[in-house]
Order: sequence, then C-alpha cells, then structure tokens
Amino acid sequence: MNENKWVFNDRHMGNAVNWNPDKHSSILLLGNSIVLGGNTYDQADKLGPQLQAVLGAEYAVWSAAAGGWTDVNEMNYLDENKDVLQNSDVVIVEYMAGGLSEIAKWPGYYVFPDHNPPILTSYIFTKHVLPRLIGNIVLNESGSLPPTGEADPRQLKRFASVISNMAATREVLIFLYPTKTLFLNKPAWTAATADIIEMCRSLAIQCIDVAADDRWTADLYASDATHPKAKGNKVLASILASGVEAVGTVAAANSQVGAR
Repeated sequence: MNENKWVFNDRHMGNAVNWNPDKHSSILLLGNSIVLGGNTYDQADKLGPQLQAVLGAEYAVWSAAAGGWTDVNEMNYLDENKDVLQNSDVVIVEYMAGGLSEIAKWPGYYVFPDHNPPILTSYIFTKHVLPRLIGNIVLNESGSLPPTGEADPRQLKRFASVISNMAATREVLIFLYPTKTLFLNKPAWTAATADIIEMCRSLAIQCIDVAADDRWTADLYASDATHPKAKGNKVLASILASGVEAVGTVAAANSQVGAR
C-alpha cells in the first residue's frame, strides 16, 4: 500500500541482500512473526535489521522466519537448508510458549500469498473488505500466531537433539519471548519455559529470557499484546546483541566449512 518496505532475498530470508555463505561471522536468526515482522513494520524496523544495526559490520545477520511458525517449523527449515546452517557461526532460535506443540500449517493465499496476484485490487478486496462483509475474522497484519498447547515429548526430544548437534560446532542462543499476558504472569511464564530452560542448563546453552531482562517492559508491546512495537524491536535487538557479545566473536578462520 506504498507505506512500508519489506524484502526477501534469494533464500527467502528477510534480508535486502542475497545470502552470502562466505560472509563471517554470520548469525542465523530463526523465528516466527516476532522475527519476520509484518505489514505494520518498515524493513529497517524489523528485528533482523535492528540486530544488524546494533552489532555492526562485524556480523552478518540472516533472518529466516514466517508468521505462525513453531519450533517444529524451524527444525524443518534447518533440515531443508543444511548449507545455511553449515555456514552459520551463531544460531539464535526464538521460543514462544507452545513452540513444541505441533507444526504450523500454511494459513493460505490471502494471509501469506505464494505468488503475485494477477489483479491487485481484486486481491485487496478479497483480503481486506470481503471478510468484514461476511463476518469472518479480521486478518492479523502482524502475522499469524503460532499454535499453542503442551509440548509434544517427541518434539521436545527432537529439539534437544537438534540444539545439541548445532552447539557442537557453533554458538547457539535460545531467546524466550513472552506474550504480554505471560510477561505479566510470572508463574505461568515460568511454567511455560521450564522445559527449555532445563534443556539449556543441561546442554550448557545460553538461554535469554526476555521477560527477565530489565530492558523489556509491558509498554513495548503493540496493541495485539503479542508483537513488539517498532521501539520494542530495538530493545529486543539490544537484548539479543548482549547475548551474542557474551558468547564472543567467532574467528573467521575457525568458521569456514572446511574447518568444521
């Protein structure tokens, strides 16, 4: 609608430049609409570009995400893009409550189109006007929300294995992102993240609890009480940057594929 710019590169990442496997130190940022950002954000305001701005040219931040993804989708992405993982020095994985419950399915053409509409006005009418006329739910412009529910023990076991294997050859960070409701309900948030925090402890993986960081506050949420405002993305990027800096810079000589 000529308001915000957003881009995808040749590997479907939310980057303005094509993926370069030779750029190190490289960060692969995996997540859902919190990482992807939606129509309400300009490209520069999204989490990946904000993290890139904080870390500077020493790092290349590559964002792989889709609205509604769970960690099951993220694991499938890693299985299908082994070369991207192989050339990543740091992997940052987002986790939200329910992230290991089930896979998120494609919500359809009028939520996430997979090709250009032949007639733009017809697409806009069907997407934005028709649902209001016939009483369907209003589509979320920030992106679909992931499924919620108890963790599937099989997916939790798979997740621990994937994280363990990744951590053997690169730095891995998991950031725990709460909705506003869970941010304000500490006991519920503690229960929702207990399995992941225990996994991080047992694998000696850095777990970044956004809710526990003093920089994160309730007023950083957008009106849907889930996605960050643009200024929230900036704060979230600073929190993640602190985690990256804590694990240290991975030397380029040790990050080449042949050295792994």
